[in-house]
Amino acid sequence: MPIQGRATFLASDAHGFTNMVRRFSSAPWHWWLALYVAGFLNLPVYWRRFEQIHQLSDGTNALLRVGLEATLVCAVSCLFIGIIQVLGQWMAKLLSSVFLIASVVASYYMTFFQVVIGFGVVQAVLTTDVDLSKESVGFGLVAWVGAFAFPWLWMIWRSKPVFNRWRDRVGSFVLGIGIAAVLFALSYLALRQWDAPNKEAPDSVMIKPEVLVAHTYVPSNWLAGLAMSLSNDWSQWRNQKSLRNPATMYAYQANTPLDDVIVVLVIGESARSPNFGLFGYERNTTPRLSQLDNLVAFRGQSCNTSTKLSLQCMFVRPAAVTEQGMNQPVVSELPVFSVLKKLGFSIDVLAMQSEVWFYNSVMADFYKIREVIAAAPNNVGKPSHDGLLLDEMAERLATKTKKPKLVILHTKGSHYLYTSRYPRSFARYQPECKGIDQRCSHAQLINSYDNSILYLDYFLTQLTTQLQDKKALLIYTSDHGESIGENLHFHATPKPLAPPEQVAVPLMVWASPEYLKITGMAKKLKALQAVANTLETDPQSEKVGHHNLFDTILGCLAVVSIDGGLQDDLNLCR
Repeated sequence: MPIQGRATFLASDAHGFTNMVRRFSSAPWHWWLALYVAGFLNLPVYWRRFEQIHQLSDGTNALLRVGLEATLVCAVSCLFIGIIQVLGQWMAKLLSSVFLIASVVASYYMTFFQVVIGFGVVQAVLTTDVDLSKESVGFGLVAWVGAFAFPWLWMIWRSKPVFNRWRDRVGSFVLGIGIAAVLFALSYLALRQWDAPNKEAPDSVMIKPEVLVAHTYVPSNWLAGLAMSLSNDWSQWRNQKSLRNPATMYAYQANTPLDDVIVVLVIGESARSPNFGLFGYERNTTPRLSQLDNLVAFRGQSCNTSTKLSLQCMFVRPAAVTEQGMNQPVVSELPVFSVLKKLGFSIDVLAMQSEVWFYNSVMADFYKIREVIAAAPNNVGKPSHDGLLLDEMAERLATKTKKPKLVILHTKGSHYLYTSRYPRSFARYQPECKGIDQRCSHAQLINSYDNSILYLDYFLTQLTTQLQDKKALLIYTSDHGESIGENLHFHATPKPLAPPEQVAVPLMVWASPEYLKITGMAKKLKALQAVANTLETDPQSEKVGHHNLFDTILGCLAVVSIDGGLQDDLNLCR
């Protein structure tokens, strides 16, 4: 190419780039939106983070640290905005709107309830039934979205197209990615350098920068949670058929006939053991259970902090769960129900929740979820309390069969809104927290929560009454615990960051008099009680919890495995 032509070409190309930059900078809503989400919506979190670091350092260092974290968050926000601009005008507007609304909603719960948005929270939002989710939505959230999202939505949808040509959109994408990458690299390296001399600081403060940003601030927390959720669903779908079956991997056999035996497995919700009178709580929230014969109770630990994550790991062999830090644990085997199936058990599921994916995984012969139970003629108009399961349970018990039977009851338990979990006759502790729009004190929340435990106490003892003349074994545990503070009520914090109360759950086993007449079963209950006594008196004892369920369920049924399918040290009925 002639020199003059080459110069003309370069000048034209430079002019085109300059024009693209000029037009790029004339689209303020794209980039101001990214900064608005990463900056303004995170202000309360930045302040709390500053106070946390300031306790360990001077104000200048704390301000520098938070400033670097804010820069990193802005880089992530700009990165997302830059990516969606290449998709075209309408797709960019649609995704920008979703980006804005999701961030505003997340900021509301982070600001007022100090929720740590992670994989568990996103999974709960995507999978928990509407009946439970709507109780956490009130006028406050609507007003927050109206104030901090609607003006931006109006601006987004009224704005004129910025880049009509594909070349301009690609140029905008490249420039946006470049700016975001530089900001990300500089702030990330600076944070790592800042962390280097502070290795002795508490883990809650000195979290790796990429981990902290992914779980502490919008929009990176919900974007990371969504990506992890989609990846997990894809992996589950892809690996479902490849899950190993312990029933075929190992040999299991019952050392005693199990004809007519009924196992009732009650899965609680958000019930934390520190609020159980059985474990020394100052309030006697479990008066009926405390008087119950043949009951053994443990302070247990859950395998995770949200319903879906716990249901995936609580009934499998511990060796089948691979922890991955902040990411979703990998589960490689089917749960204990596959073994019970092979041993001849029929399986029924009665649920006040709608985790259908789980009910399918237990290989149920029969199940009813909340919607079906509530629609029954005798339940129309009744509050949707766990007591509805009692009539359903009576109906299942009336079904005669010679096969051993497992009945799984999935309760609403103590899921927020706590006051909606029990009839008025159980509202012993006053005043209560009546709704999401009421600014509830810690005392009000605890009162309502304790009332829900009081109702659980009634529910479980009513079950034992139904099972009194059967060869029955009842096992109860909760999926996870709960954090409760001043105007706070939540769980699903990423497990490595979760406070102790989110994994503190009860684990209880009760045997009917008829069950104890089976050869060897009374001895197993005594062994179970001995383990519980040891754990209560020896603070150095290993914790029990969900990781014991696989071996304990089978162990309490006198099931053995001669080739390693059970671990004696995990069997509490040893």
